[in-house]
Amino acid sequence: MFLKSLTIKDSAKIIRTIEFHKGINFIVDETPDNASKQTTGNNVGKTTVLRLIDFCFGEKGDKIYKDTEFKKSNINIENFLQKNNIQIILVLTESFDNIDGRSITIRRNFLHGNRKIQEINGNQITNDVEFCVELKKILFGSVIERPTFRQIVSKNIRDEKDKMDNILKTLHICATSEEYEALYLFWLGIEFPDAAEKSKLRKEKRLEENVQKRLNRSMSLSLIEQSLSVINRKIAEFDKHKAFFNLNSNYAVDIEKLNSIKDLLNKTSANLEKLELRKTLILENQRELEGAYSNINISAIKMLYDRAHALIPNIQKSFEDTLSFHNGLISQKLKFITKELPQIEIDIRENKNKIKNLFAEEQKLTDILQKNGFIEDIRPVLDELNKLHEKKGQLEEHQRILRESIDNLRLIDENLSEIDRDIRSKEAPMKDRITAFNVFFSDFSDKLYGESYLLIYEKNNNCYDLKVDNVEGNPSAGKKKGQIAAFDFAYISFADSQNIKCLHFILHDRMESMHDNQLKTLIDMANNINGQYIVPILRDKIPEGIDVGQYEVLRLSQEDKLFRIP
Repeated sequence: MFLKSLTIKDSAKIIRTIEFHKGINFIVDETPDNASKQTTGNNVGKTTVLRLIDFCFGEKGDKIYKDTEFKKSNINIENFLQKNNIQIILVLTESFDNIDGRSITIRRNFLHGNRKIQEINGNQITNDVEFCVELKKILFGSVIERPTFRQIVSKNIRDEKDKMDNILKTLHICATSEEYEALYLFWLGIEFPDAAEKSKLRKEKRLEENVQKRLNRSMSLSLIEQSLSVINRKIAEFDKHKAFFNLNSNYAVDIEKLNSIKDLLNKTSANLEKLELRKTLILENQRELEGAYSNINISAIKMLYDRAHALIPNIQKSFEDTLSFHNGLISQKLKFITKELPQIEIDIRENKNKIKNLFAEEQKLTDILQKNGFIEDIRPVLDELNKLHEKKGQLEEHQRILRESIDNLRLIDENLSEIDRDIRSKEAPMKDRITAFNVFFSDFSDKLYGESYLLIYEKNNNCYDLKVDNVEGNPSAGKKKGQIAAFDFAYISFADSQNIKCLHFILHDRMESMHDNQLKTLIDMANNINGQYIVPILRDKIPEGIDVGQYEVLRLSQEDKLFRIP
């Protein structure tokens, strides 16, 4: 599918319509390169166009008016979008050559509840997850759970710094190896229906391994078995001793009730221990991550960067960039690992209340037994038996949890092995597809830089991973963007050659850092692929000799910003 048009309108009128075409599509910012800071092109809306397209593909609306790094909102834009019920209408077409070809119209606004508009071809789908599922079905003909629609299109819409710094790693910083494996296979036209199940099993495996590690640290299965053997022998001895005493039937029934309560108390306590163990594991990880904020030696690393900069003047990453990425990564990981805490806290409270009630019942029965005339001679025997039964219950519950964890881990490994066998069966077609892709990738990269880049695969952590080889370390910002463009162009050509459904448009931001020669080559390449290359750019950064008017789809300036807010 190609992008045909993007319309911005309110309830009464059209504010702006952008008509796209094949090849290069420039969103031109007329702000002079030597303008003052107060008149820079950073707020005319050229990047916002990319984000509006992304919004139509299921991204959150607040990305339009909220700074991605500092999370601060532009109140003027937010109020404008919501109070005027601004609607964004994106039209996609299967072909620019066939007017009767299939088209898709997506319409969204920035309101919520019963005022929310979220349509595909006129069909309202207010649930965000279902909306993306339907887009995936329509655009890619796929109904498998993983990868998600948002993951699939992550390389088509590169409107954030991380996506323009990484050729392949386009997902959220907390994305797992399993998620990337499913995504890469999908990009290669190989569906992997068990991707979601594999991801779930790997998560469960990590949890079970941590549980076993903690349980074995306090007491191994072998030690539990030997301890139970000793306790059972002692119980048998005390039971024989108790048989010499005559107990009335009511007293015996109460004793059995008391033992039953103790048994339930032990099981509940063991369950509480397991929950608190999970909570402890999460909190330990949380403390470690939070400590990473304070433990980083800022002055030492700053000094290291200063020395590195003296040796490599054109080093691309500043200390501030690295520190910001480091802290952002920690924040996202913290959010990810602590999301289970609220439910665990609820379960812990419920188990504590249950233990409290059981203790009350235990005390009540103990009082009854004492009032019925506790025989002094048998009292020590019964006390010791109660202690032994209590210890036995604790050990048996510990043993049950440990064996259950071992069995769970064994079953998880068996299921993972079966899934991995299925993936290995896809290795041959995967190699063939990568070989086919490299025909285009090496050609485009050679035209740009005289270097043949190659896509390769390797297996890490029992997951297939893709990497780009023959790429120099720490390339300049401009060259990195050229490498990414070569990859994205190659993918469209590759997908067409293999009859793989794909989006035939690429959205790239921050292209000003590219050298004029490469930018000219990139424009020529974009005009010769079966796709669209949509690029926001400052007019002063467009190389001489390029007919801007021929490729321009939108012109913005300080006097004519995207939303035309009065």
